[in-house]
Amino acid sequence: MDIDDTRFKIAAARRILQREGCDSGIAGHVSVRSPGEDAFWVTPFEYFDETTPDRLLRVTFDLEVLEGDWAPSPAIQFHAAIYRERPDVGSIIHTHSYEVSLFSTLGTELGMYNVVAALFHGRQALFCDDGSRPSADGKPLAAALGDDKSVVIMQNHGAVITGPTLEHAAVDAISLEKAARYHNDAVRLGGREMPLAEVEQTQRDYDEHFRPATWAANFRRLRRSDPDLFDHLDGEDR
Repeated sequence: MDIDDTRFKIAAARRILQREGCDSGIAGHVSVRSPGEDAFWVTPFEYFDETTPDRLLRVTFDLEVLEGDWAPSPAIQFHAAIYRERPDVGSIIHTHSYEVSLFSTLGTELGMYNVVAALFHGRQALFCDDGSRPSADGKPLAAALGDDKSVVIMQNHGAVITGPTLEHAAVDAISLEKAARYHNDAVRLGGREMPLAEVEQTQRDYDEHFRPATWAANFRRLRRSDPDLFDHLDGEDR
């Protein structure tokens, strides 16, 4: 297995998410679209920091398991629904991280209280499950995401973060947790949001520079914190 293998990168992303406060117990999932087929790679029920490449599942959009011996969460149905409706989405992350879950109880969009929140300006959608549908029904969640949003705040639950790549989605998941913490604390303090012009300029800068640099920095740290993960690689990639 080489360092660009999708299974390895998903395991790496899960470890990074754990270390950045985005763990969800054994729930929550990270997935990546499988190129050229109606299928995706996804994680099973387990803690984020125990994920290894050999534990990944490849499932169809109808949730038929093509590879892997583990039981997938029934909630991955919404991954399939989003991949069906949004061909631009290459990766999906679902977390119940603490600050995001706390923020989700407000039923509002994330405020622009800190520069990191600029990543989500104009890119958020809200979703409230009133209990009248099956809990894993993906169609309403995909509809909430629409054609142009990248994040769904699920009221009293957590969030779904999407991106064209795994690296993109992972950094946005990390950033969403930080932005939610700033929001939660700023509201308690009576803080003020950034001016719109600053938000828009920051978003352009963060899209170009912050996101790719953040993934690279966190990936480098994994070599020190998670040497067991790199044992799955061959040759010079180890």
